[in-house]
Amino acid sequence: MQLNYLACIALLTAGGVRAQQPQPVPVPADLRALLQQANTNYPVLRQQQELIRAGELRVDIARTALRPTVNLNGSYTYLTPVPQVTFPVNGQDATLKLAPNNNLNGNVSIGQTIYDFGRTDASVRQAADNVQVLRRGLEITQQNLAFQVAAAYYGVGFLQRSLVVQDSVIRTAGANVRLLATRLQNGDALQYDVLTQTVRVKAAQNRRIEIQNLLERQLAALTFLTGNPSPDVSQAITQFDLTDAASSATQPYNLDGDLAPVLATNKDVQLAQDRLRAAETEILVNSRAGKPSIGFSGNAGFKNGYPLNVEQPRANLAAGVAVVVPLYAGKRYQLQNQAAQLNLNASRYAVETANAQLRQNLAQLNADIRSNQTRLANLETQVQQARQALTIANARLRNGVITNVELQSAETGVEEAELGRLNFKYQLLLNQLELKRLLGEGL
Repeated sequence: MQLNYLACIALLTAGGVRAQQPQPVPVPADLRALLQQANTNYPVLRQQQELIRAGELRVDIARTALRPTVNLNGSYTYLTPVPQVTFPVNGQDATLKLAPNNNLNGNVSIGQTIYDFGRTDASVRQAADNVQVLRRGLEITQQNLAFQVAAAYYGVGFLQRSLVVQDSVIRTAGANVRLLATRLQNGDALQYDVLTQTVRVKAAQNRRIEIQNLLERQLAALTFLTGNPSPDVSQAITQFDLTDAASSATQPYNLDGDLAPVLATNKDVQLAQDRLRAAETEILVNSRAGKPSIGFSGNAGFKNGYPLNVEQPRANLAAGVAVVVPLYAGKRYQLQNQAAQLNLNASRYAVETANAQLRQNLAQLNADIRSNQTRLANLETQVQQARQALTIANARLRNGVITNVELQSAETGVEEAELGRLNFKYQLLLNQLELKRLLGEGL
C-alpha cells in the first residue's frame, strides 16, 4: 500500500496534466463554473489581453506611415547686424535693409508619403503577425489554465474518495483494537497484539492527515486559479463512483492514421507556425527597408524678410515633391537580411520540433493509457479478492484462529487495492484531459 500511496502523492504534487480522451465524460456543472471563474479572474489572462490590445494599436500605428502629417509652426529670431546697402536718393543717402532684425515665420505644413515601394504594407503585416502570435499565446494560456483547473478538481475528488477509504481503514483497525482488548481481558490474546493494532491505527490516522493536507493544497490551487476563496467541488468525489467511466472513455489515439488534423489543431504546433509566418514577414520587411520613397511636402503661412520692405509679414506658399533613394548604409540592410534568414530557418526547425514532439507525446500517452487500463482492470479483481480475504480473516479473528500478522496482511491488502484502484481512475481521468489538450480541444 505504501508504494501506491507515495505514487499518488508524487502524481498530485507534480502538478502536471497528463491525459487523453477522444470521447470525454461530460464535464460536471461545478467544474464548468470553476472554468468560467478562472477565465474571468486569472490575472495572467488579463495581462495577455492587454498585450494584444497594445499589439493591435501597433498595427494602426504602422498604417499611419501612409497618412498625412499636419503641423502648425512658428518661429521668431532677432538678428543684428543685418546686411544693408546705402545709396543716394534725391541728394540724400538712403539705407535699404536686405534682412529684418526681427524675423517672423508662421505657417501650417503638411507632409505625405506618396509611395514607399511596399515598406508600410510590410510593417503593417509584421505588426499583425505579432498580434497573431500574442493571440495564440493567449489561447494556449487559456487552454493550459482550463486543464490545470480540471486536474486540480479531479485531484480534489480523488483525495476526498481516498479519505473515505482511509476512514474505513481506521474504523476497521479501531474495531480490531477493541476486539483484541476484550480478548486480552479474557486471556485469549497478548498485549503485543493490542499494541500492534494500536500502532496500525495511529499510522492510518497519520496517512489520513497527509491526505487531508494534500486536499487542502489542491483546494488552495483551485482558489489561486479561479480567484474563488471557496470553490465549489461538490460533485468532484462522484467522478470516482463511476467505475468504468474513465477506462471506457479513454482510448489510445491511432498513430497509424493521418496526423494532419491533429497538427492543424494542436496549439503548440499552431504557435510554431504563427512564429514561422512572422519570421517570413520579417524577411519581407528587411528586403524593403532599403527601398526608395516618394513624398509630398508643403506649407502655407506668413513671414517677413521679403524685399523691399523686409519688416512686413507677407503670405507665402511652398510645395514640392521629394525622392529619397538609399545608396549606402554600411551593410546594414544586408546584415539585417542575413539575421532575418537565420531566424526564419530556426522557426522552420521549431515547427518540425513541435510536430515531432506532438507525435512523441501521443505515443507516450498511448502507453500510459494502455498501462493504466490494464492495471485498473487487474485492481478491480484484486479489490474483490482482498475484500473476501478480509471477511474470512475477520471471521477467523472472532473465532480466535488467526494471528495478528495475518489480520494485518488482509487489511493492508484491501487498503492497497482500494487506493490503487482510485489512483488509476485518477490517472485515466488525467489521460482524458491530456489527449484533449494535445488535440487542441476544449473542455
